[in-house]
Amino acid sequence: MHNPVMLHVLTTEAFADWFAALDDRAAEDVATALDVVEQLGPSKALPGSRESLLWYEHPGVSRFLPWDSLAIDLETWGCVHDYAKQVLARLESPRFTSRVSRLGAKEATFVLRCIAEIRRTIDPRSRWTLELAGGPLGRVTPVKPEDACAELRRRYFEVLEAAGFAVEDVPAHSLALREFARRAPARPFRLLYGVHVQGETALFVLGEWLDRSFYGDSVRRAERMWRLFLAGSLRAVEPQKPL
Repeated sequence: MHNPVMLHVLTTEAFADWFAALDDRAAEDVATALDVVEQLGPSKALPGSRESLLWYEHPGVSRFLPWDSLAIDLETWGCVHDYAKQVLARLESPRFTSRVSRLGAKEATFVLRCIAEIRRTIDPRSRWTLELAGGPLGRVTPVKPEDACAELRRRYFEVLEAAGFAVEDVPAHSLALREFARRAPARPFRLLYGVHVQGETALFVLGEWLDRSFYGDSVRRAERMWRLFLAGSLRAVEPQKPL
């Protein structure tokens, strides 16, 4: 039986200091996230995480809110937007467009229509107009961020099949940092981490509470430390998980 590849999880010293100061409940939540990233390996991303790092969040949407709240909707939009960009990069590549040009009229029409639908998913005007209007194409029921890409993924696979390509998903990770927010009933927090697929390593760079209205400096700091880690000039440590 093939054993799935696990990631070697490390943290920066800054993350380790933040982690060590957590109370037991928060430490368990963070440790669970670290364990899930480790177990999922390089082929799957942490559910609910995204590459769109928030540089600003109003304190009013940082607290724990129901699944139909603006905060959750923004996180869902971030997940869909990231995934759609990856999909479109594949579908607009020279190799794919060359294949479409050789398809029959029926297949080519279907593929191009699907691509247009996917492109609309990352148009914020289309997204929020439908959302506010509450029309038939808008969100009927609340969708969690980790479930948001299911329909988009299905459409992408249909396009690949119609064009005669192998049906496989886009890579789960690039070299960009990812953000995971935990909006627990207690004190909500977010984790900024990166995955080096070739090195089979995940680095948790920063953790912080979602109680500040602006944290652009932390994004810049995390990106700087991540670049240093990739260059081999940043010390990383093993996470000290709670017993």
